[in-house]
Amino acid sequence: MSGYHDRLQGTDRLLRIRRIRKAVFAGLLALTIVLIFARLEGEGASLKPLFLPVNGILEVALIMGLTASIVGLFLRNLELRNVLRDNQRFLMAKSSMTRAIRTAAFAIGLAVALLLAITPSLAATLLSDPPQVVSLQPNAREVVTFTSPDPLGLTFVTYATVGVTNGAASVTVMRDNVTVAAPKVLTSAQRAVLEIEPSMWADHATWSLVFRNTQNASTFLTFVLQKGIVPTLFSTVPFLVFLYGAVQIGWWVVLRPIRERTKVTSLRSAAEIDSGERLYDPSAPIPDAPALARADRMTSSFVEAPPPSPSAPPPPPRPAPVMRTPKTEPPRPALRTPAREPETADSLVRKAEALVATGTHEAALTGFEQALRLDPAYVPALRGRATCEERLNQRSEAVETHRRILANDRRNVDSLRAIARLQMADRRWRECLEAVEDLLRVRPNDAAALEMKGDALSNLGRRPEALAAYEAAAAVDPTDENLRQKIEEVRVDVPGLLSRALIASASGNYPQALGLFDEILEVEPSNVNALIGKAVAYRRRRNLQEALNCLDLVLGVQPGNASALLNRGNILLEQGDAEAALESFERLTQLYPNDEEAWTAQGDVLLKIGRDDDAQRAFTEALRLSPGDEGIQRRLLELKAAKVDGSEILRELIEVKGVGRARAKALIDAGFKDPEDFAKATPKSLMAVKGVTRKVAEELLEHFRETMAQVR
Repeated sequence: MSGYHDRLQGTDRLLRIRRIRKAVFAGLLALTIVLIFARLEGEGASLKPLFLPVNGILEVALIMGLTASIVGLFLRNLELRNVLRDNQRFLMAKSSMTRAIRTAAFAIGLAVALLLAITPSLAATLLSDPPQVVSLQPNAREVVTFTSPDPLGLTFVTYATVGVTNGAASVTVMRDNVTVAAPKVLTSAQRAVLEIEPSMWADHATWSLVFRNTQNASTFLTFVLQKGIVPTLFSTVPFLVFLYGAVQIGWWVVLRPIRERTKVTSLRSAAEIDSGERLYDPSAPIPDAPALARADRMTSSFVEAPPPSPSAPPPPPRPAPVMRTPKTEPPRPALRTPAREPETADSLVRKAEALVATGTHEAALTGFEQALRLDPAYVPALRGRATCEERLNQRSEAVETHRRILANDRRNVDSLRAIARLQMADRRWRECLEAVEDLLRVRPNDAAALEMKGDALSNLGRRPEALAAYEAAAAVDPTDENLRQKIEEVRVDVPGLLSRALIASASGNYPQALGLFDEILEVEPSNVNALIGKAVAYRRRRNLQEALNCLDLVLGVQPGNASALLNRGNILLEQGDAEAALESFERLTQLYPNDEEAWTAQGDVLLKIGRDDDAQRAFTEALRLSPGDEGIQRRLLELKAAKVDGSEILRELIEVKGVGRARAKALIDAGFKDPEDFAKATPKSLMAVKGVTRKVAEELLEHFRETMAQVR
């Protein structure tokens, strides 16, 4: 019956077009997913380690979205052509034009923003890493490892700027443990810019900067990793977005004549339609609800209303009996239902404020939004909405709401202060500084605003201006101890003090270096560079326990700090605690498996405690990471030679009466490596080895003295 009804109304073609549209869109969605997976596989995407290049996903999605838009517009045009009534065609054209012009405005605006020349350079500046300081011991080596691009493939390292502040060092760039640039030697006050991937990343890779000290003195250097944004975000993506907006504008141009042509006829079609049809007529009055209900009950879309049935003739009148008329009572007034007053913006705000008082912020937010639908500029509703958004941690939405308040009242202090506070919570210091400046134009002597200005300037690195802001706030509120603390902190030039402290430590002026480090730590107790520098100064001064305490503080802040772990292991080894040193080096090799220096230090400790096989494996791994290191090669050769010699002396010791394998191994570990060592020994020195009695010592002396006599 419904199909017959559709054919009568002429809507069967529209239904078929809509089914075709659903099927086409489903097919395009499936094709988009397949193309995205193919693109990700072609660019080497992986889940472990995570690498999903977003630029490929964006390009495929935009191309397929443009295709889907063109197909959808074609099918929408078919619907317009198959509509029977002008009023329906007018409504469809009007809604499509509104949606098209909004979409085109958004797409073209986004494309223009991405095409601006300042966008990639500004994004690269914001994403570049801060400068890092590297301290190199005499003839030491340091490896800094990083990955490029990031897991989403949006940013990649373009250049590495390296500068030596004291001493001399060589810098080598490696990609997946393969050298890509020849070592470059830098002396004091020299800088070099090393190319990593200047134009675009080729593949996800692990990069290393290998710093080697070429002098017998300590060297300090700094490096900065400069980053770039994927260029397709500022070329291909804006072109596709602009093309999408152009398609929407073309669709608007096509629909405009249809809308103008059908507008008048849609208003005149009321007298020409059949019973039961609906039409668009904005000038027609709206019937009341009871009349509309009666009309719905009396008419049908397909069948005319039946004629009224003839009424039966009335019965003849009967004579009424004579009765005494009762006393009539006055009629009681009928109960009337009180009319419900319509909701206003003020009433909705009062209800929402009651919900805020009970802590139901989600429901209160809905109430404030309903009030804003009635009056978009109602300030109490905007203020309540902003409060709920802040409580629900929707900070960006709260900022926009406060800006709507300021659009009506530029001097609204509460909104100005709220915007500055929210930008500070998001650590968006530039936006916070702009909001505070607006607040200070209204309240120039507001101590809290001046303090927020100082915080923003301090985090932006503008210390003199931050000091002036803090002092102005302290002049307004002299009793604020927190302001005094911030003034003391901002007066201290931490980078300058750190540079002076490192130079003093390298030149042997340890008291001055320790004093400068303490000045930094008074202001920033968790400054990792200052703690490590202080530990190095203590170690050079032979205050090993104080150095360990500083390194433990570093590891409490950054448990995986490579420099702290390496220095801690070396200090423990100097103190004779080989087991604790081995624990630090094992943790270091687990966190940084490509650090050749960590494997070498671990091998030295293992060799010292007698675990020769483990030491050989550690040295082999270090040699794999640094194939040309002569020191590691020499250690491996000595270890192999000692292993051969040790096996021969071990067999000879086992043959001596009273010496088993355990005692033989203990004698070799005690330093008796060959027959000459035993011949020169005394019974007392042999008895110092665990398990060797006087009788065994005499047997050993007699055996090896006879052996040496035969050799001579």
